[in-house]
Amino acid sequence: MEPITLTLCLLVFAIVMFVWEKVPLAVTSMIVCVALVITGVLNIKQAFAGFIDTNVILFVAMFIVGGALFETGMANKVGGVI
Repeated sequence: MEPITLTLCLLVFAIVMFVWEKVPLAVTSMIVCVALVITGVLNIKQAFAGFIDTNVILFVAMFIVGGALFETGMANKVGGVI
């Protein structure tokens, strides 16, 4: 199968899975990345380059800290002061 055809099929699969939401979004993303590596469309470095980006790590860290601030009630206290 041509790489472009395979990629488009995986894209359609990902869209359907994202809309359907029976499988977590992260799992769907990993399935697509692994499928692209197994089929030879991408190598491992190319397939997972987006997960290693420093901006992605920064956003994940911000969500963790933000969640902790809301769980502890500190966000409400700071919001009350402002």
